[in-house]
Amino acid sequence: MSYDLAIVVPAYKPDFLKEALESLHNQTDRRFSLYIFDDASPHDLRIITDSVNLSDNTHFHKFEENVGGISLVKHWNRCIRLTNNEPWIWLFSDDDLADPECVKSFYETRKKYPDHFAYRFNTRKISANGETIKENVFPETFDAADFLNLKLSYSQESYVVETIFSREIYDQTGGIPDLPLAWAADDLFNTQIAFFQKIRTINGPRVYWRYSDKNISGKNSRESAIPKLEASRTFVNYILSKKKIAQKLEPEDLPLRWYIRQIKGMLPELSFKDQFLAVWKMGRKDRRVWKHFATMKKEKSRSYQWLKRFLS
Repeated sequence: MSYDLAIVVPAYKPDFLKEALESLHNQTDRRFSLYIFDDASPHDLRIITDSVNLSDNTHFHKFEENVGGISLVKHWNRCIRLTNNEPWIWLFSDDDLADPECVKSFYETRKKYPDHFAYRFNTRKISANGETIKENVFPETFDAADFLNLKLSYSQESYVVETIFSREIYDQTGGIPDLPLAWAADDLFNTQIAFFQKIRTINGPRVYWRYSDKNISGKNSRESAIPKLEASRTFVNYILSKKKIAQKLEPEDLPLRWYIRQIKGMLPELSFKDQFLAVWKMGRKDRRVWKHFATMKKEKSRSYQWLKRFLS
């Protein structure tokens, strides 16, 4: 049977896969096709999927080559390409959860407000054992600047799993941007969508995004920090290139402040040379970033005095 909604689960980790699939099996509205894509996992994920009483409209595919380890976004996009052209796509994950009313609320919201390219759920960030870490609540509708004012100020967090987007806008934007480690890829994708048209929030049910050392966000090392900063620069450069977005940000240099906070969050993994190079690369686009970097380094007088001489 053909449905309007494809739920796509790129799977690799076995740890929370059963819980994730059970949350989809428990949907009160079953008008969706479920696609589970095994990214050449060393674990036998089929045993887990077979243990959940999934619907007949479930498709399981195991890739022979692991792509997610090289480019997670390339893996996401190849999974989407193998769906059956459903007009709506929900890119889920192998460790997150959805309330039982999510699919039902999506259809109801889309029927009531049909003129949107994307609809999103409010979220809860949860720990590995399911405890709530943070609640994220967005306005009823928001454009790109609204989204960035919340996201870049750290007022609200957002995750790829919260958004159901149309295949039309997916094709129009060229798919999810292939940023290193998929860092900020969903944020850039949401920004691109909201630049075309406001995104609508689905009231009621929540999606639960799991933060643990099993996912990229929870892994800290120099090997991950450097590509994360590269992805962050691509994201910021896109924002700065869109004058209609940038002029509505509060403050206007919010993307640069966010970029420095990214560096600050990775300080234990970065040498001073790493930090300097990251700021220098961003500074070629906008020199205001140096001021925010200097402010961050004030507590370390030796570094601050060196920067002061450099900037004078």
